Amino acid sequence: MRHFAARSAFQLAGFAALVFVTPLAARAQDLNCDLGDVEVRSLRFVGNRAVGDDELAVRVTTTPSSLIRRSLRILGARRCLNRQYLPRDVAGLESYYRERGFYNVNVDTIITPVSKGAVAVTFTIVEGPPTMLRSYRVTGLDSLADSASLMSGLRLRPGRPFDLGLFFADVDSIRRRLRNSGYYRAITLVAHERFADSLMAVAEIDVVPGTRQRFGVPLIHVSPVDERGQQVPDDIVRRVMGIAPGTYYSDRAITEAQRSLFQLSVYRHVEVEPLPDSLQPPGDTVVVLDVRLSEDYTKRLDSEYGWGSLDCGRIRAQYADLNFAHSARRFEVTGQASKIGFGEPLAGSASRDFCTWAAGVSSTTVDGKNALESDSAFSSFLHYYGGVSIRQPRLLGTAWVPTLSVYSERRGEYKAFLRTTNVGADFSATRDIADRTELRLGYSREYGQTTAQPAVLCALFSRCDDASRREISRRATLGVASAVLSRARVDHMVSPTRGTIARVELRSSASSLFGTDSALFFNKASGDISVYLPLGWRNVVSLRVRAGAVFGRRLTDSLPFVPPQERLYAGGASSIRGFQQNELGDVVYIARDREVQRDTVSATPNYTVANTAPYERVVPLGGNTLFVTNIEYRVRDPFILPSLLQYIFFVDGGDVWNRTSTLSIKWTPGIGIRALTPVGPVQANFGWNRYARPGGAMYFEDPSRATSLVRPDISPLYCVSPGNTIVLDRRDGVLQPPLVGGECPRTYLPRSRRSGLTITVSIGSDF
Repeated sequence: MRHFAARSAFQLAGFAALVFVTPLAARAQDLNCDLGDVEVRSLRFVGNRAVGDDELAVRVTTTPSSLIRRSLRILGARRCLNRQYLPRDVAGLESYYRERGFYNVNVDTIITPVSKGAVAVTFTIVEGPPTMLRSYRVTGLDSLADSASLMSGLRLRPGRPFDLGLFFADVDSIRRRLRNSGYYRAITLVAHERFADSLMAVAEIDVVPGTRQRFGVPLIHVSPVDERGQQVPDDIVRRVMGIAPGTYYSDRAITEAQRSLFQLSVYRHVEVEPLPDSLQPPGDTVVVLDVRLSEDYTKRLDSEYGWGSLDCGRIRAQYADLNFAHSARRFEVTGQASKIGFGEPLAGSASRDFCTWAAGVSSTTVDGKNALESDSAFSSFLHYYGGVSIRQPRLLGTAWVPTLSVYSERRGEYKAFLRTTNVGADFSATRDIADRTELRLGYSREYGQTTAQPAVLCALFSRCDDASRREISRRATLGVASAVLSRARVDHMVSPTRGTIARVELRSSASSLFGTDSALFFNKASGDISVYLPLGWRNVVSLRVRAGAVFGRRLTDSLPFVPPQERLYAGGASSIRGFQQNELGDVVYIARDREVQRDTVSATPNYTVANTAPYERVVPLGGNTLFVTNIEYRVRDPFILPSLLQYIFFVDGGDVWNRTSTLSIKWTPGIGIRALTPVGPVQANFGWNRYARPGGAMYFEDPSRATSLVRPDISPLYCVSPGNTIVLDRRDGVLQPPLVGGECPRTYLPRSRRSGLTITVSIGSDF
């Protein structure tokens, strides 16, 4: 039989609903167990080769009891057999196979008692040979200049099974591409014929493009909130839509216009669609859009507060005017603070004791100190951010969305640095350059200083004396130009099960045009990609690869200087979970006062420690090159809370190093448990670390001789590595680190870890 008909979007939608939606709706039918019903203990498919079990299971009503019910015979959902549904299941499976090209399929059922009141249901499938597509034609596009692009990537191919689902997907693709090229009233006529004797089929799509049409002036209807009158003028609405009258019609342009209006956050409801044909202007060259908007409140105040093992108390507040000056500009005032209760000036002895105790309970480090004590040099001061920003919906009618921010802040990286920006400004512009692909260009300029651990400046950049450390840590101007390209194509941004997320960032301050102090020149590139693959029963395999490199300016013969806040770090809940935060890679150690052996009377005075001496804390050095990979298998809880709990099996690997050394990837396996909560995923990870702590240099910071409580980086720094022969200077009757001395040897070998188990906790998606 030969079929030939005009297909509208509604007909195609109806076909999709018949093939895909009906089986899903059937699963919602009543399978509750009444008195005398038999439980479905198992569900199997036999004989299917072209279609997997999971794909068939979602197309039948018959469903087995939950796993815990089948395993323990108690708890869990008990589902029973409804024999009236079996014929529907058989018909549904046969219909689905025929749509896939298997017209001679035969499906039957076998019901096998497995115990008193329980059965096993088996669907036996004889697929038969598929009907192959012999020829496939698309006509009516030869007269169009872009006919090749309109036909590219069609899914149905000659020589393969004749799949009606793919056929109508191709029809929909061609029609959608025509409409996005201006052919608003394009018609697609489809024909297909099957030859049962030869198991062959032919298919044809005949296209009638019609006249290419352009957008007219849109009609805008606004419903204000609480009788306040219209807040955003019509001319601003048209500019935000970005559809200029006279441009060719495009469904994609309508979707982008609707999204742009939604992103203003000033509307409860946004509807953008062409007027009905009866209301369109006469002729066939202009399409007028009907824009219907329901306004929302435009002023908001949000706040949040909480506690974290590295933050102690934290708070954030933001005021936003979403229609600043009645121009749809977004004006924000944001303030946030952390280390509340531990950092000065909002700390007392009682609050600091509580924060120290709470941090020790949640995250005790290997050296016996809790997170805040280990980071006291940088956590002893309140971290804050205060800023104002204004965002323009569209710049000069283009697709660019610019934002200008002015701010002041203090922030740190655990055990690594403390960055204080007295005043900073950031200008950025973002735009979508493809489907779910965003480009951000930015320029920031800050006046401030970065305080790093004295041991880091000495070990990496040979800045070991007070004068050199003061020079590196002085206030200076830093201007950075940046570009970020991101692409997110996943089914869920918080807990994805399929798709990819990719991001690439470039940062540079290496030009006097950026207004940067010449000592702070650097170039930096980083990127990561995450892939999510479903693996049946809502389980997911995920893979992330992250890499980065930073290049600094060579100030001496030592390693090129890179501002500490731009160095690369690895280790922690969102990186290599077998290591604590930032502790992967080279480190230096800080000695305990009581462990330092002081030779103060000989002609060559010297400080040293025994090789077995415990250390006070470990200080990560980071690196200028980074590679990290994470492999996860996420399993939904099959027993109690399948929609809330996941069990994670992971292997993390990577390294952070300086390019003067070699890459040495370290692998740490582990397990985790994730709870999906209203605030996002909360995850606890248990990583196994079989690697010994690396050897390194050991330093001693004499707290009794610190010249400033606010600047711990300018206290005297002594090399105390075992066996070092560095002679101290005797100046003003006090032993001082030498003004010029040898390199502190990396001879300290710490004791082995007490346990290979590393526990990390995170809120939000790890990657």
